Amino acid sequence: MKPAIAWVDVIAQSEAKDTLAEAYDAVKGKDGRVENLYLAMSQTPAAIQPADAHYLALLHNPDNPLAPWLAELAATYVAMLCGCRYAAVNHGANFRMYLEDDARADAILQALEAGKEPAEADSKTLAALRYARKLSQTPEQMTAQDLQPLRAARFCDKGISYLIQITAAFAYWARMINGLGTRLGDTAGLAETPVPAAPK
Repeated sequence: MKPAIAWVDVIAQSEAKDTLAEAYDAVKGKDGRVENLYLAMSQTPAAIQPADAHYLALLHNPDNPLAPWLAELAATYVAMLCGCRYAAVNHGANFRMYLEDDARADAILQALEAGKEPAEADSKTLAALRYARKLSQTPEQMTAQDLQPLRAARFCDKGISYLIQITAAFAYWARMINGLGTRLGDTAGLAETPVPAAPK
C-alpha cells in the first residue's frame, strides 16, 4: 500500500464535486489523471487553477526569452535551496530533458546538490544561479546592483523579470509542497522518467 499523498485529507478525483471537480478537470493530464501536486491542494480548490496558470505562464510560455533548460534549472535550484525534493526531482528531470546532454546535466545537478557551483555551467548560467541563490536565501539584501551581473551576462530585462518570477514562484511551490507533505508520484517531469530513490 502506498503512503498517503499528503498530510492533509485528499479528495480523490472520483469524489470531487463542484469547484474542485472543475479544477481537477482543468489541470488533469492527457491520461486523465491529476498529479499529486494538485491532489494535495484539494482542500483549497479555488487555488488550484490560478496556481497552475501562474506556473504555465512562467515555464511554458513562448514569451519567456530564457532557454527552457535554463528556466527549468533555475526552478530546480530554488527547489534544492528550499529543500523541496518533489520540485527538485520533477524540474531536474525537465532540465535534463531540455538540455539534451545527460552527462552535462547530471554533473550540473550533482554539483548544485553538493552546494557547489558547477564547473560545467557557462558564465550566463552561473549568473542566473547566483542571482536565484541570493533572492532565495537573503531576499532582504537584494539591491539594484544585483541585476548588473545578469546584464553583463547578456540577460535582457524581460529575461531578468522571468528569472525573478520563477525564483519567487518556486519559493512558494517549495513551501506549499513541503507544508502539505506532498508525496512524489511514480514518474518525474514531462518525460515521465522513473523517480530516483530518495537519498539515505
